Amino acid sequence: MDLGSYHAVLLYARHEKILDFYHVYVPDPFRNQGIAGKLLIHAFEYAKTEGSQVVPSCPFIAGDFLKRFPQYQEIVRPGKFLFSHEKRS
Repeated sequence: MDLGSYHAVLLYARHEKILDFYHVYVPDPFRNQGIAGKLLIHAFEYAKTEGSQVVPSCPFIAGDFLKRFPQYQEIVRPGKFLFSHEKRS
């Protein structure tokens, strides 16, 4: 998300129809303004439209965000970080 000379970003990994949202970053001057939530709503809506499932590896997404937006639980898949050296579930 373009914030002038700053950017808010969602870092994710993709494996087939699984998206692992592993980090959301909002620059300090823009925190606590709902920007992370807007970015994540857009990302979850994209996943929903594409028929994908989301692994929320980021603690903020798995906790605070999904508590405030439980409608996205239907596309949440339990799992581990997709870049892990362990076998994928």
